[in-house]
Amino acid sequence: MHKHSTFGVCAAIIAVVVFVGCGGGAAKIDYRMNIAGLDANSYFNWNAKNVSVQDGFDAATGASKAKSTTRFDQVVTYDIPENAAKRTGSTIPGGLRSLFLYPVAADSTRSDDDLTVTANGKQVVIRYVHRDSAYEIATDANGKLDVLTGCKVARGIATTEDQHSFTLKPEFSKTGQASGNMKDLDWSKTTLTPDVFNPSATRHYTGALDVAYTNNYLTIKGSLKEVK
Repeated sequence: MHKHSTFGVCAAIIAVVVFVGCGGGAAKIDYRMNIAGLDANSYFNWNAKNVSVQDGFDAATGASKAKSTTRFDQVVTYDIPENAAKRTGSTIPGGLRSLFLYPVAADSTRSDDDLTVTANGKQVVIRYVHRDSAYEIATDANGKLDVLTGCKVARGIATTEDQHSFTLKPEFSKTGQASGNMKDLDWSKTTLTPDVFNPSATRHYTGALDVAYTNNYLTIKGSLKEVK
């Protein structure tokens, strides 16, 4: 079975959270991740609703230094803080939310999920398997990721007994056999559908982010607009 390290691990006790005068109508993203292996140059910085966070992985605690795993959910990912724990009312695609959190999680999460990045000119395609779903996030030819159209998901490709260990179903495996290794996923056997915000959410985000991939580093930068 694929033993999965979730993005819900306890955050570090010491948080670097600073309150600034950013307008509440935008979520600003500054992201950098080495997909060959987590290092000190990987980070996830974000700014929304008067909260500014500079975050990375804390090896000593095995969690994010500035609690983005929980804070980003409460401030950005879900329409109201109370929905963060229930995982309802998502304001952005679920696959994008998980992608943002890789630099603040143990590198085993990235490798276990078989996160891959390919580039064709400025176009970037990101693929990974998280829990029981396969995600594809793709930019246009100019490296722009539209959060309303650029994210896709294939759900139910794996089974689990305890919500921590996942096994690819035989019909989605390259070998035709069940597998706990996400590298065995045959993407041609999946059916990708749009991965978008929850239509019932009281607010959501629109806009395009600048994505680039150079020398194993994936960068994502830009500002998303809040729509109510």
